[in-house]
Amino acid sequence: MADKNKIKPDIDSNINLLKDMLGVGESFDIIFREYNVGRKRAASFSINGMVNDIIISNVLEDMTAYLQQDLSINTMHKLFYSRSTHSQAKLVDNIEDALLSLLSGEFLFLLDGETQIIVLDARSYPARAPSESNIEKVTRGSRDSFVETIVFNTVLIRRRLRDPNLRFKIIKVGGRSKTDVALCYIKDITNSALVEQVQKSLESIVIDGIPMAEKAIEEYVIPGSKWNPLPKVRYTERPDVAAVHLLEGHICIIVDTSPNIMILPATVWHHVQHAEEYRQNVVVGTFLRLVRLGGIAMSFLLPPLWLALVLQPHLLPETLAFLGPKESGIIPLGIQFLLAEFGVELVRMATVHVPSAQATALGFIGAFMLGEFATKVGLFANETIFYIAVAVVGTFATPSVELALAVRVFRIALIMIVMAFKLPGLLAGLAGVAILLIFTKSFGVPYSWPLIPFNFLALKDVVFRLPIPEKVLRPAMLRPKDEDRLETGEQTGGSESTKKKPDGDKK
Repeated sequence: MADKNKIKPDIDSNINLLKDMLGVGESFDIIFREYNVGRKRAASFSINGMVNDIIISNVLEDMTAYLQQDLSINTMHKLFYSRSTHSQAKLVDNIEDALLSLLSGEFLFLLDGETQIIVLDARSYPARAPSESNIEKVTRGSRDSFVETIVFNTVLIRRRLRDPNLRFKIIKVGGRSKTDVALCYIKDITNSALVEQVQKSLESIVIDGIPMAEKAIEEYVIPGSKWNPLPKVRYTERPDVAAVHLLEGHICIIVDTSPNIMILPATVWHHVQHAEEYRQNVVVGTFLRLVRLGGIAMSFLLPPLWLALVLQPHLLPETLAFLGPKESGIIPLGIQFLLAEFGVELVRMATVHVPSAQATALGFIGAFMLGEFATKVGLFANETIFYIAVAVVGTFATPSVELALAVRVFRIALIMIVMAFKLPGLLAGLAGVAILLIFTKSFGVPYSWPLIPFNFLALKDVVFRLPIPEKVLRPAMLRPKDEDRLETGEQTGGSESTKKKPDGDKK
C-alpha cells in the first residue's frame, strides 16, 4: 500500500492514477493539462475556480521556458529552486499528500522521470470581504469581522497581535471533508495542559465530515454531558474580542467555512459581556453592564415569579395586592405563558428565515395582530403579554445567542414547574438551576467562577467595567504561564528584575 502511494518515475502511471481517483472527464471542474519542458513531458492538475489563473500562468511560463540542454540532470531541483518563483511552493513524494493539496485548492505540477510533484499554493477562493458583524454591533469601534475563509481570519488576529509567540496549529478533521481547523493560542501565556487537551480532542475526532463546522467541533471537544443547555464555549465574530481572550490565556478554535470563532474555556460571565462596554467611558460601560445583567435576570425570573405569586395570592402582602390580572382570560395563566413563549419563538424563527424586506411586516403581525387581538378576544390577559414582552426584550439584550436560548429553556421549565407546584416549585426549580451552574465546568473551569469558588477581585471585574490600566492580571482560573499583562524585560529591553508586580491577590 505504501509503494502504491509513492510517486512513480513514469508520468503516465501518475496521471492515470490521479485521473481515476479524481474522475477526470466525469467532473467538469477538474482541470488537466499537459506541457513540454525541454523535451520532457509535464502535466498539471487543478480545480476550476479555486486557483488564481494569472499567478499560475506566470509561473508556468517560467517553468516551461527551459531548453533541453538545461534539464539534463537534476531537472526537478532546477525547476523548483530556479523557476518555481511562487512564494508558497513545496515538493511532495506521495499521491495522498498531492491529492489532499489539490482538493484543498492547490496546483499540482508533474514531470516525467521524477518521483516528486511540485505543489503551488495559488488558491483563489470565492470569499467575501470582512464586514460589520450583524450580531456583535458596536456604536464605536472596528467594523471588520471574521469571514468564512480561515486564512482571512488568522490575518485579522495577526493584525491585532504582532506577537511571535502567537500560534496557529492546523488540524485536518473529517475523513472525507478534510476540513482545516486552526488551534490558536499564545505559547508563553496559555496553559500547556489545556492546549494538549484541546489538541488531542480535535485529533481524536472520527467522522466523515463536519459540514456544520464549529458546532460539530464543539460537540466533539466539549467534555461532560451533551444534554446541558448551558453553553460551555463562547462564540464571537469580532477579531478584537478574540484577541482580548487570547491575551488572557484562552484558546480560540477557527474552523474553515465558518465566520464564528470558538473561545474556550468559558464561564457564564463571558456570555453576558459585550464589546460595547469597553468602547464607552468606565461609568457608562458599568451602567450598560448592570442594565444588561438586570435584563437577563428579568428575562429568566420575572414570568415564573409573577405566575407563582398570582397563583397563591394569599401569600402576597397588601403592598403587592395589585399583582394579578383583573380578567385572567379563557385559558389558564400557566398555559397562556407557554402559548406566548411558543408564539414568540415562532415569530423569531420566522424572522430569521424570511427575507429582510419582509421582517418588519412579520414583526408587525406578531406584535399587533396576534398579541393585541389575543387579549381583545379574551384568550390572554394583558399582564401575560406584558411580562412575556419584558422577558423577550431581556433575551434579546443577551449578547450570547446560546445563553439567551438556554435562559428561555430554563424559563419555560420554571413556568411548567410553577404550574404544578406553585411557589415551592419555583424555589425548587431555582435551586436546581443554581446546582447546575455550580457543578457545570468548561475544560475544568467552574462555570460560575469567580462567584463560586469566590474570588472578590475577579468578581469585581465581572460585575463592573473596570478601567483598562487596572486589568493587569490574567484570570487565575486559566492557570496562565504569565500571570500578569505587564511587559517583560525581554520585550522592553530591561532586566526581568525590573518587572513590577502588582499588589493584591491573584485575579
